[in-house]
Amino acid sequence: MSAGPTLKKSQMLGLMRTILSYAAPKGDTAIRNRIYLAILCLVLAKTANLITPIFYGRAVDLVNGDDGFTIMMLWYILGGYALARLSQQIFMEGKEYLFSRVSQRAVRGAAMTAFRHLHRLSLRFHLDRQTGGLSRAIERGAKGMEFILTRATFDVFPLIIEVFLVSGFLWAMFGFYYAAITFCTVVLYGYFTIQVTEWRMAFRRRMNKADEQAATKAVDSLLNFETVKYFNAEESEADRYNSSLKQYEDAAVLSRTSLAAVNVGQGAIIAVGLVLMMGLAGHDIQQGHLSVGDFVAVNTYLIQLYLPLNFLGFVYREIRQAFVDLERMFGLLDVHSDVDDIDDAQPLIISKGEIRFKDIHFAYQDRPILRGVSFVVPAGRKIAIVGPSGAGKSTISRLLFRFYDPQKGTIEIDGQNIRDVQQSSVRAAIGIVPQDTVMFNASIGYNIGYGRETATQEDIEEAARLASIDKFIDRLPEKFDTMVGERGLKLSGGEKQRVAIARAILKRSSIFLFDEATSALDSRTEKEIQTSLNDVSKNQTTLVIAHRLSTIIDADQIIVLSEGKVIETGTHTELRAKKGVYAGMWDRQSLGFVTRSGTTALQDAQGQTLEDD
Repeated sequence: MSAGPTLKKSQMLGLMRTILSYAAPKGDTAIRNRIYLAILCLVLAKTANLITPIFYGRAVDLVNGDDGFTIMMLWYILGGYALARLSQQIFMEGKEYLFSRVSQRAVRGAAMTAFRHLHRLSLRFHLDRQTGGLSRAIERGAKGMEFILTRATFDVFPLIIEVFLVSGFLWAMFGFYYAAITFCTVVLYGYFTIQVTEWRMAFRRRMNKADEQAATKAVDSLLNFETVKYFNAEESEADRYNSSLKQYEDAAVLSRTSLAAVNVGQGAIIAVGLVLMMGLAGHDIQQGHLSVGDFVAVNTYLIQLYLPLNFLGFVYREIRQAFVDLERMFGLLDVHSDVDDIDDAQPLIISKGEIRFKDIHFAYQDRPILRGVSFVVPAGRKIAIVGPSGAGKSTISRLLFRFYDPQKGTIEIDGQNIRDVQQSSVRAAIGIVPQDTVMFNASIGYNIGYGRETATQEDIEEAARLASIDKFIDRLPEKFDTMVGERGLKLSGGEKQRVAIARAILKRSSIFLFDEATSALDSRTEKEIQTSLNDVSKNQTTLVIAHRLSTIIDADQIIVLSEGKVIETGTHTELRAKKGVYAGMWDRQSLGFVTRSGTTALQDAQGQTLEDD
């Protein structure tokens, strides 16, 4: 993380090579040509910068001469001076124009690489992540790359080259001591700045650590807005957020205060260098070795060098921090997924849609969940899985989607081990209605259409009709363009679940997986949805994970899980007749009563009427 230890030189060199691979990708001739032209503009700009003081000095000598001067000659010299300054500005702007595309393309490429990699990582990684800190790490890493490319590549390195060029030029024009004073002043300035900046980096790391913590707490709190409201925890959340902001504030104050030491030291070094240089130039003028124009030229060279040096501390600190931020972002690319496709994995081929779980053992870290689970979902049949909380029902859906791989056993679809085929093809073959439907902060139409990228508006409307959400949408002022809010907070639980059902319908999958698909619906809507689901999944392989047993009484087979093992199988009638675990669950979920008509019924504890078979 950005608050971690400083990077070694070898790590920085490795990161620089990575940056260059994004900035100048192999085979991209257009980008590489831009880089070459940008370098050419930089060379021309520095050349113009080098000759500008010469024109300035000659103009001073001309007007300071005792014999007078011709105005035409002055105009020629001033014209050369203006042209040199203008050329320097034009070439620098040309460099910026040419290289801006290079740096932004590199930033986009690196950010997209990190983004795609995060989506490829397994569910285990995302369950442990901190969304606010993670997004901030990618954001700072992208900005760090841009800073390194724009400031380090075309500001710091050219400045170092310019120091040598100016020193050599001063040596040739005015003598060794001028070059020595200039070079030593710049080296001492740079050494002092780097050492003090390294000391100040500790404060910067503390700032970044507090910044990530504050971002994580803010995002986590806002994502759980309803929970905060339920428990009147606004002040508690504000205190948590404020504690991180306070840490950031303290570190920021220390960082800003310590900057005074840098500024004072830098000012002292530059002042000593200028005094020595001007004193030496004054002495040579007195001896007749230099003219007043030479004195001005020497001073101009020093000013041109020292002005960029004023930003050296900032640039160095930001470059070091940028490398740390980049290491954090690229470090995400070193996180390996627990679930990977094998080499040359082929797409899953669906012929019938049969699913087989063979002796599946699975544990979350050291907590066993499934212990030798085996069952078959025949093609075109509806199989339900029930069991008490913690029995492993939802784990089965995650294993089927290859969010995890079992520690032992195989899962097959039409005889193909899902470990041997492409993950994307497995997920494409399965339409799911999850228990907890999370929606994008977009329109209802977009969220339904997420089930199939190529879906038309007519397809989306038909899916909404089959999911019994079309009448609700028709009552909305903006219809399918209605925004659902962050995570779908503007919709009720039942409405979100019907959107999820519409997604699954739109996906047109060969296999359906319903994980508590109607758990948030009222009795009437549940009956409508259940009818729609039965119509949609008719003659399709369907796996239903259920807690409300009334939703699966028509299943071809019901599998009862307990403590990670299959303990009962059979139809609803068969299992009730066994008077075992399933029958006990049924009895606990229902209460017998006699209706006004005198018929016997079972009323679900959650408010739903269940008719006795």
